[in-house]
This record gives sequence, C-alpha cells and structure tokens, in this order.
Amino acid sequence: MDEMNVKEILSVPTEKIEKRDSIPHDPLSDFKRALSESINDLNRRLAQADRSTEEMILGEKDIHEAMLALEQANISLRMMIEIRNKIIAAYEEIMRMQF
Repeated sequence: MDEMNVKEILSVPTEKIEKRDSIPHDPLSDFKRALSESINDLNRRLAQADRSTEEMILGEKDIHEAMLALEQANISLRMMIEIRNKIIAAYEEIMRMQF
C-alpha cells in the first residue's frame, strides 16, 4: 500500500483563498442581511399561523397542524424579541464606554 503524503492531503488551493480575500467584507451589511432575513421569516411564520387558524375554523385543516403553525410562530417571535433585547443591551453598553 502506498504511503500518503500529509502535505498532499492538507493542501488547500490558493486560488480560492486569494479570490475570497480580494472581495471586500462588510460586517454591517452581513448583519443587516441576517436581521432582514430573520424578520422576513418571522412575518412568513405569523402569516402562516393566521392562515392555519382560519383554515382550522373553516374545517379545512386539522387542529394539530394549526397548533403546530401557531407554536412555530410563537417560538420565532420570542427569538426575535430576545435578539432585539441583545441588540439594545449591546447599544447601551457601547453608550456607556468612555473614549
């Protein structure tokens, strides 16, 4: 059996690294995008919960499916509230810093 060279296994193509380093990285735009996606996901889940409730009332959907949609929306809403609380706490901490 041939012995494998460790350098060959661990070698990383440098072309990919050079391309990635040449792209400017803006953490603020990444944060905005992530926050926007989270808000859109929350809105989608809340709308789905509303539709599921209406369909359950009309007899088109089972109560278990409606409750599942409501709980998913509830969890998403609580997570978004916690994210908001963390953002506010970070802002307050920055405002307390002395320059």
